[in-house]
Amino acid sequence: MNKIIDYRFMLFFLFLHGVNVYAENVDAYELIYEESEAGTDSYKVKYTVTERYLRIDQLGDQSGYIIYDNDEHTVQSVVHNDQSILLIPRYDYRMPDLSRLVNIEYFIIPDAPKIATRPIYNFRATSSDSSSELCLDIKLAEGLLPDVSHLLSNYQEILVGQQSRLLSATPDEYRSNCFLYDQIYNKGDYYRKGLPVQERHSNGKKRLLVSYKKVRVDSVIFQVEKSYKKYSLD
Repeated sequence: MNKIIDYRFMLFFLFLHGVNVYAENVDAYELIYEESEAGTDSYKVKYTVTERYLRIDQLGDQSGYIIYDNDEHTVQSVVHNDQSILLIPRYDYRMPDLSRLVNIEYFIIPDAPKIATRPIYNFRATSSDSSSELCLDIKLAEGLLPDVSHLLSNYQEILVGQQSRLLSATPDEYRSNCFLYDQIYNKGDYYRKGLPVQERHSNGKKRLLVSYKKVRVDSVIFQVEKSYKKYSLD
């Protein structure tokens, strides 16, 4: 009888102090990318991916993180400084005919070293207008970590829904073919082919895969702070 009472008291104590007693360890992949933007130094970003969740953390930066829930189709961007969470749901949007914006090339890079026996391919998009500007250049390991690539693609599509809603704020003179294809309507079609190991985007964004490994993580890392104020751009 005393053991039952002690057990119930322990549960009450844990709930009182906000401890999640139902947290569990789950299988995940941890990917580290080195990233940079135009005019900035490079930094490392950790992507933790499970069957349902994606968490994005910039290493060495404690200001916040991003959570994508593949079941709820939502992105939550957490900012600790003002204790806020930007909620991005799945929005409906109209996809333009991208073949009128860019020309796509996809070819193997024969001399590139393989990753986990996977050959390296190049997915490249160039503007279809007279500028022939390079809009997107992705080096990817074909067929590597397909479940991870699938979830990353779904996350990317949520961002497209949000970005398309903000397009009206962009003056027409800035709506180049590359801008529309890469910055607005980029659903990550390359994820269907494999995992990106090196990326170059039209806005100067670059990413390089540093490492990936299978890990066990506490499921609590995919929960956001309940006391933070949530808002959306609706």
